[in-house]
Amino acid sequence: MSKEKNLKLLTIKNINPELYEKVTKGELNITDAYNEAKRIQLGLTEFRGTNTKKNEFAVDFKRIIQLHNPSPEQLVVEIKKAYPFTWKEFIKADPDNSGKK
Repeated sequence: MSKEKNLKLLTIKNINPELYEKVTKGELNITDAYNEAKRIQLGLTEFRGTNTKKNEFAVDFKRIIQLHNPSPEQLVVEIKKAYPFTWKEFIKADPDNSGKK
């Protein structure tokens, strides 16, 4: 067994011995048990990668905007940090995105 799998098994055993037992009985695979154990450890209601669909970017972005309520200036600053070499190509002097010049 690989070192990574051994480490995951040890983590599962320490966090949730019941999950470890299911893995040793073959009822649950190591990856699913590890994801569930980490979800429990971190106190999350869901853990991406365990039967959850990744939301579309627009949905995630809207959620971030509602949560943090950043100003347009803060958004531009973060875009510039994320794309330091290409941001000028994408940010145009068209704030309402109407396409009219």
